[in-house]
Order: sequence, then structure tokens, then C-alpha cells
Amino acid sequence: MHSILKDKQAILLLMIPLLLSTYTHLWNPVGFPDIFFDEGIYMRRAMNVLESGSPQEAYLYDHPYFGQIVLSGVLWLAGYPDSLSTTTDPESLESLYLAPRVLMGLLAVLDTFLVYKITEKRFGRRTAIIASILFAVMPMSWLLRRILLDSLLLPFVLSSVLLALYAQDSNKKHALLVSSGACLGLAIFTKVPAFTFIPLVLFLVYSPSRKLRDAGIWLVPTFLIPLVWPVYSLFVGQFDLWVRGVLWQAGKDSIGLSGLVGYVLKIDPTLLLFGIAGFAFAAIRRDMFTVLWFAPLLLFFASIGFIQYFHWIPLMPVMCIAAAIMINKGIDKAARIVPQNYTMAGTVLVISTFGLLVTSTIISIDASSSQFEALSFVLERTDNNTTILANPVYSWILYGVHDKENTLRDYSLILFEPIKTERVLLIADPHFMLDIHRGPELEQIYNDTATIMKFRSAVDEINTSQFPNENYRFTREGKMIDIRINWDPGTT
Repeated sequence: MHSILKDKQAILLLMIPLLLSTYTHLWNPVGFPDIFFDEGIYMRRAMNVLESGSPQEAYLYDHPYFGQIVLSGVLWLAGYPDSLSTTTDPESLESLYLAPRVLMGLLAVLDTFLVYKITEKRFGRRTAIIASILFAVMPMSWLLRRILLDSLLLPFVLSSVLLALYAQDSNKKHALLVSSGACLGLAIFTKVPAFTFIPLVLFLVYSPSRKLRDAGIWLVPTFLIPLVWPVYSLFVGQFDLWVRGVLWQAGKDSIGLSGLVGYVLKIDPTLLLFGIAGFAFAAIRRDMFTVLWFAPLLLFFASIGFIQYFHWIPLMPVMCIAAAIMINKGIDKAARIVPQNYTMAGTVLVISTFGLLVTSTIISIDASSSQFEALSFVLERTDNNTTILANPVYSWILYGVHDKENTLRDYSLILFEPIKTERVLLIADPHFMLDIHRGPELEQIYNDTATIMKFRSAVDEINTSQFPNENYRFTREGKMIDIRINWDPGTT
């Protein structure tokens, strides 16, 4: 009877972070954050898989294939997009992003569960509760709402870590090691920087037994699965394009590691400071689990050219775990004065209340409505005699769902090919304005067109100089959208 009650208590405790995570990741999924440029790219590639059956898009070798394979597979199971109403109304257009955004929210809830189980296995249940609640409610959690490869690979990384932990004392060790290696292999097959988790998981695999055989069993799927990508390029005679694409992706301009930390400080200063303090605490205690999660990825960020703020996503779990370890040690010391159960309950209540209040403030705003209103406006005022220049957020819907045949996959293609129609409509959103100096063709088309309508989001009216409103600095794709044409709107 005691064990049954204990099991029920464990389940009830686990439900707390899962319910919190369900709210923070599935409330207002399309409205916040805005639809980001890269999300349009990954949706375009998923639609390409659905239509052609091939994960390779043209000659672009910037990322491996598993991201679009997973995304297209889920969309296919949902009958997407034929199962949806595809009118030109903004509400209908929002529904095209609802299914993938809900998928990302569900994956984030799964991540919360995996963070709990990893921490429970390694550091105990109390630390697991704190870590998973931090992961569920802190403001940084909104990064997981976007349709990004970093969010798609995170469940595979966490599963690899958890399976390696369970393999340490299991009589099915080899099966668990193969599964762990396969999960990390799939994460790398989603996005190459996931290879930075090899030291951590290899440490978990090798250190208990010190057997090279265990390491070898784990390494085989870890390396074989991602090799599909370069082997495919060799098979189709495009290995030179693969090399060029990988080097180009790694060498793009970026904010650098210091800039990345600065951005994360704006997004969630509380979790960042607690995470750094937890990392320092772990380093002093020589906790290799925490150190090997943090250090390789940070060194990788310091050594490559291209970094964006959402590349911090794989570090979010270990920040929460490191902070939870430190907080739990504080609870142990406070137990000399206050009963431990009260201290633990108070800690959970404070973290949950603070995180929910701040995160609710952030995610309740509608940052994307202007994007769908602009897209609706364009759909209702163009035909197939008009070339539409837009970023991938809009383009895959224009040509893939609403059959606007002269929509370019990306506005930047006019740098490489001529426009084939006399009439041109340009969606000059903030991302286009960032890119306008990439080539004279972009500047020329902007100067050759005139504004017929502008759409603004609620973010445009917010003062973003203080936390938590600083988070809206990263949701500006719909802030002001300028619809421009090169013909007299009064003519037919």
C-alpha cells in the first residue's frame, strides 16, 4: 500500500510541470510569436516532401533532411493541407500554421517530461520537479514555440541522454545503447551542431563500465544515420554542392557568442543568471554531466561564424537542471531552520507564480495577425499575371496552397533570375528590409514599386526597452509590412 501511494504521489508531482508546460506552449500558438523567416523555409521544405517525395530541395545543402521528414510526416498524417479550409480569409490562413505550431507545443511538453525523467534519474525527484517547472514556465520557454530545427531535434537529444542513463543499470543495456545512439544520430541528421552532445552521451555510456564495446555499440548508429546526408549528395553527383553548402552555412555573419549571451539576457535574465550560477556550482563540484552538456556547445558557438538567439535552445534543459541542483542544495541547508516540505512547496510556488505571470504576459499578445492580414490582402488582389516577391513565410502558401504560379520561392531569387511578368508585387516586411542591400536587384525593385497598403502588429506599439517587453525585440517580422506594386492600382 505504501508503494502504491508513493507511486501516485510521484505521478501527481509529475503532472504539475506537464500541466504548466501544456499551458505555456499551447496557449495562443499562432498569435505568438510572429511567424519567423526560417519557419517559412522549413514549412516550404516539408511541403516539398509532401509534393515530390524528396527531402532535397533544389541545390541547397545547408541542413540535413530529418527536420522536413518529421514535419511532413506529421502533416501527411493530418491530411494537410487538404483537410483545412484554404480560403483567403486571415483566419483560414492562420490555420495553415496552426497544425505545425501545435506540433511544436506538444514536443515542448514532451521535452518537459524528458527533462523531469533525466533529472530524476541522475539527481533525484526533488531536483527533477524544480528543473522541469523551470523548463515549463520561465520566459525563455517561448523559443520552443517556433517551427525550428533546434526545437525539432531537442526531444531526440533528450531521449538519447535518458536512454544512456537507463542503460547504465539495465539488463537490456545493448538495446538501450543502440536506441540512444539512434536518437542522437537522428538529432544530428536534423541539424549538424547536435554532434556537440557526443561527449556527454559517450561519457554516460562509457564511464560506468569502462568497456569500449559499449561505446562502440552506441557510436555506430550515432555516426551512420547522419552519413545519409553526404552519401546522398555523392550518389546524385552533388558532393561539391554539399561541401559548399555546409561551409556557407557555418560561415554566415552572426551576432557571435557574446551577442548570443546578450540576447538571452534580454529574453530571460533570471534563468540565464541562475543557469550560469548553477554551471559554476557544477564545475566546482566537478559534475561532469553538467559540464559536458554546457562546454562543448559553448565552444562550438565560439568557433563558428553563424549564431542566432534560438541556437540557445539545446542549452535550456541543462540551465534548468543546473539551477535546480543549486536551488535544491539551498533547500537542504534551509531545512535546518524551516521544515523541508514547506521549503520545497514554497520554492515550487514562487517559481511557478513568477514564471507563469511573466510568460503569460509575453505570450498573450497577437504578434502575427498583421502577417495573415497582409497575405490575405495580396491573395485577393493578384492573379497569375503578377510576379509576387515575398519571403518564405508567405511564398509557400501563395504558390503551394493558392496556386499563385509566379510567386518566387524567396524574394532573393531575383538576384539570380529575371522577373517574367510586367506586374510585380513586393511584400517588403522587416526581413526584406534587412536583406535589401544584398544586391542591386533588391534595391531596384523596392525603388520601382510604391506602397498601396501597410499592416502593423501590436508589437509596433510596445516599448521594448525593459524586461519582459524586451522579448518582443525578437518578434518583429510582422511589426510593419509594406505592400508595394509597380503599376497604377486604378488600372485593371
